Amino acid sequence: MPPTLLLLATTVSSGLLARLGRVPTLAGRPGVPNTTLSWHEQQLDHFDFSERRVFQQRVFTFEGFWDKTNPSAPILFYCGNEANVELYVNATGLMWERAASLKALLVFAEHRYYGESLPLGAESTKNASTLRWLTMEQALADYAEVIYQLKVDRGVPGAPVVAIGGSYGGMLAAWLRMHYPGSVVGAIAASAPILAFDGLLTRAWDDNSYWRVVSADASLAAGSEAGCAPGVRATWPALFARGQTADGRAALSRTFRLCGAGLRTDEDVARLASWLLNLWDTLAMGNFPYRSNYLVFQQTQDPSVTLPPWPFRVACAAFAGASATTSADALLGRMAEAAAVLYNASGHAACYDLPDDPSFDGIWDYQYCTERLPQETYFSINGVADIFWPRPANASTISQHCLAKYGVDRKGRWVAATSEIGIATSASNIVFSNGEYDPWRSGGVLANLSTTLLAVDIKQGAHHLDLMFSDPADPPSVLAARELEMAAIRKWVGL
Repeated sequence: MPPTLLLLATTVSSGLLARLGRVPTLAGRPGVPNTTLSWHEQQLDHFDFSERRVFQQRVFTFEGFWDKTNPSAPILFYCGNEANVELYVNATGLMWERAASLKALLVFAEHRYYGESLPLGAESTKNASTLRWLTMEQALADYAEVIYQLKVDRGVPGAPVVAIGGSYGGMLAAWLRMHYPGSVVGAIAASAPILAFDGLLTRAWDDNSYWRVVSADASLAAGSEAGCAPGVRATWPALFARGQTADGRAALSRTFRLCGAGLRTDEDVARLASWLLNLWDTLAMGNFPYRSNYLVFQQTQDPSVTLPPWPFRVACAAFAGASATTSADALLGRMAEAAAVLYNASGHAACYDLPDDPSFDGIWDYQYCTERLPQETYFSINGVADIFWPRPANASTISQHCLAKYGVDRKGRWVAATSEIGIATSASNIVFSNGEYDPWRSGGVLANLSTTLLAVDIKQGAHHLDLMFSDPADPPSVLAARELEMAAIRKWVGL
C-alpha cells in the first residue's frame, strides 16, 4: 500500500528516500527549505515500560503563518507515511496554501523506521528482531507524544490540532483521531484504505476490487483509448508464452530493453510481469491532470523529470486500435512503449534493470506480514474482472514468504475490527476523501457515516490529489473537496 499504500506502490529503500530532502521543490512552492528541523526524543516502545531505550524522530515545522499571540491558534499536523517525510513536506500543498487563513502552525512528523528516524540506527531495517517496533500502534503513540510535547514547549496546551495524511498517512490520521481523540480535534484522511481488511458485519474485503479500479482507468469512460483494456489483457498470454523458451525470453529481453543478461529463468519472466503490473498500478495512483514528479522521482532522483498530464491515458495511447486479435509481437511492443511512460520518463534510459524485490515495497512488506496493512502486490488478479492475468491470492505462499524473509508468519487478522459501523459508532470529526481513478478507493469510506464523518468522492481524482498544491488543471471536483475539508477544519478549530 499502501497502501502510500505512500501507501506508494513502489516504496523504495530508506537510503534512497533519505535523499528526497535534498530535492528542490518546484519554483514558487514552499517546502523543506522553508521549515525548521528538530529532533524529538521518542520511546522505542511506548507499551513496555521495561524497555528504556529511546531514539530521535525528525519533525519539520513552519511558523510563518502561525499567530503566536493566540494560544488557540490551530496546528496542522501531517502524519508521516512509509517514506522520508520531506516527500510530504514538499508535496502537501493543502497545508501550505491554507495555513495563512487559519493562522496555523505547520508540523510534519516522520514515521519511525523511515527516512532518518531510525530507532536502532543503520541496523533498524535488517531483520525482524530490529523491526519489531515498526507498528502502526507505536507510530500513533509517537505522534500523540510529539503533539503533547509540541504544545508544552510552545506554551499552547489548548491549541486545537488537526491531523492530515494521505494514503497510509491518511489511515494514521483517522486512527489518531479514533485512538487519541484528546490529541487531535479532527482528521483529513485522504485516499485512506481504512476498510481494506476483513471487515465486520457489513462486508468482506474483496482484494480484487483494487485491480478492478486500475482496470476501469483503462476504459473509454476514464478517458483512455478504447483499445487499452482489451490490448493490455491480451498481452499477458503472449508474454508468458514467449517466456517458456530461451529464444522467447531473449526476444522479450530485446523488446523490453532489459539490461545485462536479460531474462534467464521463469522467475525472471515473473519479475518482468510484476514490473509491468507495477507500471499500471503506479500510473493509476499518479493519474494527475498535470505534470508531476511525485512518483517518478523514485526512479530518476531528478526533480526535473516529470510524468505527463494524465499519465495513465498516455500509456494507454500505446494500445490505440488494439484488440484481443492483435498479433503477439505488436502487443508486446505496445506494452514496452507504455512502460516507457513511467520507467523512461527522463527519455535517457538506455535499458531497464528489473528490481530484485518483486513486491516493490521494502520494509512496508514487514508491516504487511505482521499487521496486514494493505499491500496490493498480494491482492488477487484474475484476467476476467481485471485486465491482468490469473494470480489468486495464496495465503500459504504469503506465509512462506513472510517466514523466509522475516522469520514471522503473517497474522490472519489484526485491525479486522475496522468497519463502517465500528467507525460510525466510535468516531467523529473525520473527512475521508477518495479519487475516482485511485485504486485505493476500493478500501476507502465512500459514503457519509454520520454528520461528522464525511466522505468526499473526487471525480477524475487520483491518489490524494486534494492534498497536493493547487493547479490550473485541477478538476472542479477537487476544488470542491478542498473547500469542504477547509470548512470542516474551521468548524473543528472554532473559526
